Amino acid sequence: MSMTITWTLGEILSKVRRDAGLDQATLAATVGIARNSLSNYERGRSVPPFDVAVRIAAACDVPLEVLASVIAAETTTAPAEAEAVDSLSQHSVRPKGLEPLTF
Repeated sequence: MSMTITWTLGEILSKVRRDAGLDQATLAATVGIARNSLSNYERGRSVPPFDVAVRIAAACDVPLEVLASVIAAETTTAPAEAEAVDSLSQHSVRPKGLEPLTF
């Protein structure tokens, strides 16, 4: 019987923080974010911006890849949004108001 265990980003963030011997307040202060933001990341309520993930990885002394691959998986663009962006990018005419600036 094969079993695959999938960890959420929040679970990974919590584990690497605890393994580094840090509490939420200390890690949050170290990376320059509010403690409640870190709590929201760990609870899966939000995903940290990439620059914050870089600082968390450095502060916890873990390879960035540990966090980056999970962040990418949790923030993939929905198919409908990707289709809409692709559709717009195929047109040579930009919608009114989105013309390039001219000087």
